[in-house]
Amino acid sequence: MEERIQINNKKDADLLVRQLLNIGEAMYQSGGEISRIEDSLHRLGKAYGAIHVSVYAITSSIVLTAEFSDEYSITQIRRIKNRGKIDCLKMEDLNQLCRDCSSEPIPVSLLKEKVLSITNEKPVKYVVYLGQFIAATSFAIFFGGNLVDAFAAAIGVCVIGLMQQYVRKYFSAELFFNIVVSFATGVVVSVVSFFIPNLHVNQILIGDIMVLIPGIAITNSIRYIFSGDIVSSLEKLMDSLLQAFSIAVGFMLALLITRAPLTDATPLGEPLKSLLQVVFAGIGTLGFCMSFNMRKKHIIIPSIGGLICWASYLFMFNRTDMIFVSTLVSAIIIGIYGSVFSHIAKVPTTIMFIPACVPLIPGGNLYNMALSMISSDWSGFASNFALLALYTTGISFGLAIIGETEKIIAKCLAMHKMNN
Repeated sequence: MEERIQINNKKDADLLVRQLLNIGEAMYQSGGEISRIEDSLHRLGKAYGAIHVSVYAITSSIVLTAEFSDEYSITQIRRIKNRGKIDCLKMEDLNQLCRDCSSEPIPVSLLKEKVLSITNEKPVKYVVYLGQFIAATSFAIFFGGNLVDAFAAAIGVCVIGLMQQYVRKYFSAELFFNIVVSFATGVVVSVVSFFIPNLHVNQILIGDIMVLIPGIAITNSIRYIFSGDIVSSLEKLMDSLLQAFSIAVGFMLALLITRAPLTDATPLGEPLKSLLQVVFAGIGTLGFCMSFNMRKKHIIIPSIGGLICWASYLFMFNRTDMIFVSTLVSAIIIGIYGSVFSHIAKVPTTIMFIPACVPLIPGGNLYNMALSMISSDWSGFASNFALLALYTTGISFGLAIIGETEKIIAKCLAMHKMNN
């Protein structure tokens, strides 16, 4: 039987702690949860022979102390400046590396190479931009637009992709980039509306705003409250709301300057409207899966989840007429769905249920908040802000219920196993 790899000198201990921080930083930047990061780093440290491991992670930094003997311990702090964007493939690879090394530790030098290899992975850009294209056009139809509106939304999302590729690198602050990219998108769509008659500008811009809005970040920040990570929650919530506000400001400025005709699509009758929404919720979720750099073999599961998510929301809303309850129930269903398939596929649950919740993200309410600001309709602004809060809180609470239930079941099974 081979002897397990153990840390037996301070140099290796220092190198190990640095690699743990590299893993934690990369997990956060790719969309990992704070609790999962702390748990993964703790398990890895113990697997390499640390007597005590203390990990404290928030959205802006990670503090890690590993005590290997009475003679020495290592404490390091990692400041996280770049928040990154969701990268499901990187998240999955890091999670698998943590699993493998927790059960069978490898030499620290080899661990360093593997971490470097994963963190250097880059998504295929045309796949990401194609995913954004599919998402924007699908949600333009989802929110009531037609095929011509989807075409105009495609033009807008091309502006977003080009600016992300060639302009983003010149901005040190994401806040200001969001203002510029949303302003440019709003101007282009407004100009297009002057040349193509009968465009529904509101539906077009809502489709494009879905690509930019940090709805998942807002949702995660509220989930952190339910899991007890108050500091992380407040920091992430403030950052996400500022990013959302900057996007709204950009669109607002574009609409003020261009004076584009803000027309709404004529609502379709039921059940055709619901059927189209359910179908395009699934297609739009597929687009987000591609933009989140998800492994091909996993894409179909969250895409079907997006379809189920909106279908369950409509089912509940038609019977209760209550947004919070409908969102909560839909999130619980998706949480169960994502949890089951994540265990089958052996991937983090985040990969399965976060994209599937995208149809619930209140992009329309954020856009309507911007319109209310333009017209000084502060009651409308407050109403849409309240709806945004209801949607995000419902999603967060529903997913938190499933997450906590999973932990309780896992503890019960572990206690049962110990007793036997």
